[in-house]
Amino acid sequence: MRKFIVFILSAILVMSLAACTPTKKKIETTTPDPQVMASTGGVSDKVPDPNVEPMEIISIYNLNDDNTGLNQAMDAVDKLTAEALVDKLIEYHVLEEGTKVVKFEIVDGTGTLDLSQVPQKDSDRESLVIAAVGNTFIENFEIEKLKLLVNGKNYQNGKTNQDYLEYVKDYKKIK
Repeated sequence: MRKFIVFILSAILVMSLAACTPTKKKIETTTPDPQVMASTGGVSDKVPDPNVEPMEIISIYNLNDDNTGLNQAMDAVDKLTAEALVDKLIEYHVLEEGTKVVKFEIVDGTGTLDLSQVPQKDSDRESLVIAAVGNTFIENFEIEKLKLLVNGKNYQNGKTNQDYLEYVKDYKKIK
């Protein structure tokens, strides 16, 4: 009886060792047709279109619902330009329709932005709009400060006499 039990245990041990040995996985060498994958309606719809131009991710600051601070939103543009940022600021209702970039340049970490118009001085939204424009340009162009001009003339905020806009860290609660 002992020999029979030893024989059974030996057989079980051999089988368990055989089951634990690593086996080579088969690697699929053919790739599925992208057009077939795109029409399946499943996970394969996530295949990027190779013909699409890459976009740049940007950060846009806009006014919060109660006009006491700013919200930060992520968006994308084809190419990072001052015009693209102004267009996004218009889209997010920060700047008024028709606002154009007259000129934008960066010299030694300081940007100079010349716009065709900005909100009316001393309006309730003025300081928030200026902070949103400043944060958007400073963050996306990675500059230290921004000088804001309106049609070539220095912009002076009705509430402050600073010549340069700097990044507002506490943008969520300005007022």
